[in-house]
Amino acid sequence: MEHNGGHLFFRAAGTGEALVLLHGFTLDHRLWYPQIERLRSSFQVVAYDCRGFGRSSVPTGFYSPADDLRSVLDHLGIARTHLVGLSMGGRIAVNFATAHPERVASLCLLGSDVGGHQFSFDWDPVGDTLEAMRAAWLAHDVFGGIRSSPALFRQVEAMVADYTGFHWRADDPREPDLDAVGRLHRITARTSVVVGEHDLPDFHVIARLLADRIPEAALTVVPGAGHLLPLECADVCTELIARHLDGSGAGSRPAAPGPR
Repeated sequence: MEHNGGHLFFRAAGTGEALVLLHGFTLDHRLWYPQIERLRSSFQVVAYDCRGFGRSSVPTGFYSPADDLRSVLDHLGIARTHLVGLSMGGRIAVNFATAHPERVASLCLLGSDVGGHQFSFDWDPVGDTLEAMRAAWLAHDVFGGIRSSPALFRQVEAMVADYTGFHWRADDPREPDLDAVGRLHRITARTSVVVGEHDLPDFHVIARLLADRIPEAALTVVPGAGHLLPLECADVCTELIARHLDGSGAGSRPAAPGPR
């Protein structure tokens, strides 16, 4: 679909209540293939590539990831949706929920980022070429949990290989969202906050912050899991999402360990 001087690539499958899946940084809609296959029988599942990632175009001027999400919903005629986001995708979901609470049925935030948190590590890898930067990024601790599974890690490598590197090599003209932490109390949607036991400390700090400040939020820690929950422990992650969607989420009780 065309929007704001570029195009956004999406996949949609199934019928029922809308469910939008938002991927993490340097990844794309392929992250969600296990969840799409499981959930499409009960929901209209939409997964799209955020601007500058996957098969979507790079930014050509000022843009807002939350506005891109709104445009996808409008294009598909979706008035209200459940949102599931990993990392950067969680940050987008939070921003959308504070700006458009009437359009959000629920939130499921997996290893989420949030505007306003100052990370202890740099998201921009060191390298003289894009290939070197990709290699340095794939060696980052954020992928530590999934690196032990060569087959799954190859899926991550394929997505990172298709990432344009735009956000590493250019000034990102994205709308700033630094005050998101101060607006979490405005979120009215029922929210599940999920983090892997072995995810990086920053994401545990954020998970506690989200669970404490969003009024209808509950926290789940997945034993034995790292950051890329949708791939690293696909069955457990999908079950957590399904339980969240039907309202029977585990809250602060930990889920069963997933495969590594």
